[in-house]
Amino acid sequence: MNTLQTPRNRRLRRPYLAVAGLAAFALTAAACGSDDAAAPATNPPTTQAESSDSMSDSMSEMAGSQFGPACAAVPEDGEGSFGGMANDPAATAASNNPVLSTLVSAVAQAGLVDTLNGDGPFTIFAPSNDAFAALPPADLEAVLADKDLLTSILTYHVVAGKSLDAAALGAAGSLETVNGGSLEFGADGTTVNGANVICSDVTTANATVHIIDTVLMPPAEEMSGSSMTDSSAMMAPSGSGCAAVPADGEGSFGGMANDPAATAASNNPVLSTLVSAVAQAGLVDTLNGDGPFTIFAPTNDAFAALPAADLQAVLADTDLLTSVLTYHVIAGQSLSSQELIEMGTATTVNGADLVITDVDGTLTVNGIPTVCMDVPTANATVHIIGGVLLPG
Repeated sequence: MNTLQTPRNRRLRRPYLAVAGLAAFALTAAACGSDDAAAPATNPPTTQAESSDSMSDSMSEMAGSQFGPACAAVPEDGEGSFGGMANDPAATAASNNPVLSTLVSAVAQAGLVDTLNGDGPFTIFAPSNDAFAALPPADLEAVLADKDLLTSILTYHVVAGKSLDAAALGAAGSLETVNGGSLEFGADGTTVNGANVICSDVTTANATVHIIDTVLMPPAEEMSGSSMTDSSAMMAPSGSGCAAVPADGEGSFGGMANDPAATAASNNPVLSTLVSAVAQAGLVDTLNGDGPFTIFAPTNDAFAALPAADLQAVLADTDLLTSVLTYHVIAGQSLSSQELIEMGTATTVNGADLVITDVDGTLTVNGIPTVCMDVPTANATVHIIGGVLLPG
């Protein structure tokens, strides 16, 4: 499968640091201008030790507020634990956490360590190691080799001037990033651009960090040029059903990226019914061919939702089964969700067209929503869908 290339549509916006603390200065000035005689001090001044204890108690309280399915993967103690991270600025805190080692390497390569260790405050969306592993290896290498592109992507994960927890993100709805692009948040703040926050509200000394399961890709116009070889923006898997994909092994996103489509699907337990159907129709070698392809892959639940008699009838008729399965495949192109939405319609190997729409940020095909879109394989882009597409 061809790797992907982002065009140099416009000059990269340079990372910037928002200046914070004006409100605190104003409050301090107001307090200094008050009438000391009218309000004499009745308590002794706070000692340095008392102040330190108070700050430590506050840090401990904040360090216990994290939630999400991946929080258990964070070390329980030491510098990489929640308590340890609360004492360090963001880049240092991440460097002590083993679940963020790929991100740490990328931040260092982009020269952003001092920036993320700066005064802040920041809100940072930190892709886990598995999120990076889900990218096609060739694309990841191309990003890491292009400092401008890498900087553009990393700064798309940072909101400057604000340290916001999940509830505040949900209330905000959307925010502008240091990159200049915008992020969209779910109502409870546990999704960002459709990606899942797998550990929310991680406190550091200068930021609130949200660990996510996907590398967020800026809109094409916000990205610099790269050495990748296709004309589309690289996308990473996203959607409500991505969490059902194994975290590691051959059936994980990283594993699937190394195999052609039929083999990749066969290693993924959420696609076992589709795999059986493809084998019964004799299409394994076809879908493991050179490609490229765009494939809409119904989940096991999607097949289970069909009336049992109808499903048995389709499986018993090879010609009908082939017609149904090829209605899920676009040949000659490996299309991202963004490209499909821009096209609006696409012609399948079956010969019939699909209608593509964007419903609240979710790729929808003939009215059926994707549950995990932009899954890379070695010869295709796969979009896992919640229903079986049936030709007219």
